[in-house]
Amino acid sequence: MGLHKIRQLSAHDEEADIGIGTLIIFIAIVLVAAIAASLILYAAALLQEQAERTADDAVSEVAGGLSVVNIAGDRNPDGEGSTIVSGYMPISDTQAPIGGILWNVTASADGASTLQIVLNWPSADDFGSGLCEEILYRTSVYDPTNPAALNEQIARNRLLTLDQLNPSMELARITSGFGSSVQCSDYTARDDNSTSYAYAVVGVDRAGNRVLYTAIDSSTSTVDTSHDEDLTPPSGGSMTSTATPDEYSVALFWVPASDSGSGVDVQKLYRTEESISSLSVSIQDGRTVVTVPVTATLLGEFNSTTSSHVDSPSEIGAYTYFIVVSDNAGNEEFVGTLSYNAQTSDSISPDNAGAVCVRQAPQSLSISWTEAADAQTSVSSYLIFRSTSMGSLDTVEELMAMVPLAELDSDARNYSDYSGTTGTLYYYAVVAVDSAGNYAQSSMPSNTIQMIEIKVKVVPGSRPVQFTTMMIEITDGMTDVTLSFNPGQFGASGADATRYSAEILRDPDNTFATSFSLYDCALVKIFIDAGEAGLNLHEGSSFSLKFIPAIGQPTLEECRVPYLGTYRYVTLV
Repeated sequence: MGLHKIRQLSAHDEEADIGIGTLIIFIAIVLVAAIAASLILYAAALLQEQAERTADDAVSEVAGGLSVVNIAGDRNPDGEGSTIVSGYMPISDTQAPIGGILWNVTASADGASTLQIVLNWPSADDFGSGLCEEILYRTSVYDPTNPAALNEQIARNRLLTLDQLNPSMELARITSGFGSSVQCSDYTARDDNSTSYAYAVVGVDRAGNRVLYTAIDSSTSTVDTSHDEDLTPPSGGSMTSTATPDEYSVALFWVPASDSGSGVDVQKLYRTEESISSLSVSIQDGRTVVTVPVTATLLGEFNSTTSSHVDSPSEIGAYTYFIVVSDNAGNEEFVGTLSYNAQTSDSISPDNAGAVCVRQAPQSLSISWTEAADAQTSVSSYLIFRSTSMGSLDTVEELMAMVPLAELDSDARNYSDYSGTTGTLYYYAVVAVDSAGNYAQSSMPSNTIQMIEIKVKVVPGSRPVQFTTMMIEITDGMTDVTLSFNPGQFGASGADATRYSAEILRDPDNTFATSFSLYDCALVKIFIDAGEAGLNLHEGSSFSLKFIPAIGQPTLEECRVPYLGTYRYVTLV
């Protein structure tokens, strides 16, 4: 074989090797592409599956999404079981009343009619808490070495500012009849020594702010030649009879006394365990004054026409009742006595006032309650006590030693306190008192949350949530409870050990009220009675809530009970 032939064969072998290599590379590229394609397809399928699952979750959630607005805990639903409540005083009324002018003071010493000094004024105005009383002050000067005008000036100088006024100068308190033309008569002035008198009127609002009325003519003098003071006591009254409306009480009847001079001012009814038939009298500053035994208890002060009263002694025994009548000039008259032998007594405390609660109002704290009952006699009054310490209001003994903030009639159901200091935490006790003088026992607020109140709405744009098929699971870590909806009763009273209830807060189309279906734009409050359900939600404890609608994703809320302090309501979320 020649050399040329050998070179040709060698060239053909090299070409064959290159072709095989190219084929191998091509096959490898195909295999790599196939593997990459399979990975891409797998990843695409996985992403598609995840997207579909996410979409399903989103659709499911939008289909029945429940949104919790807030959660609060109530230690005493409707105030039941507690007569002590508390609240922070809002911005209080610090503005004194404005206006008020003492126009004139005139003595009617004419020697014929009964001596009186007549005062006229328009009342002050108060645009905050409102005017509640007007206090009349008086001072006098007797100095025969000076002319009357000088003595009146000396007297007026004692009443120029609020700081000069003191309780010894107080003559009267007026609690009604305010207006543009108020008139008051002073029958206690003397005319046997030419005395000069000066007066001042102070307007007081409910917050205790005071204003001294501007004095235009505030003084006058009497004339010792007229001698027309009312020095004659009332007359004509008598105690008549008794009756027993029930086994614990005695009804007293009498004929009121009359007075032709200055008129009857007040009738004072007393009770004593002593047997008396008369009382001693004395003359003080020309007036007839009755000496009342120190053992006698004042039961009440009545107007000139009252002729009966019912009393319920707190102990068995024999009692004497009597009346002392005072006229406007300060003369007193003993009317007579009635006897009663109490065979039974009311020594049992009345029930507590119910639903006691306190709310902030403009410039005040407003306390309200429902009627208390007494099985033996009847509730005669409600006493309102206030303190900056809850511990000073929790026993009857402590309360009886305190001066109440207010004493209200038995038909009262609310009281507004305007006299507090802004930002101060005050505790209030509402105490029912029966006709025998028994105080209701104070009841401290609970230290655990009894009722859970939850405001809920649906996620905007979602389908309505049907309450009749929605369950609520709640647990405090020890007790697990599953609750169903109570469609038969709205409000807190519809919640019990196995059911939750609702209260409509916003229902424009009346849909929830008719179908119990919560839809967009509606708002309801859910009530869960934690106490009835057996949950122990004390300070520092935790609990979880799970709302499970028939369609949609459950809504889960985790809550921790904060320091309860003294409030009924505790914000949880």
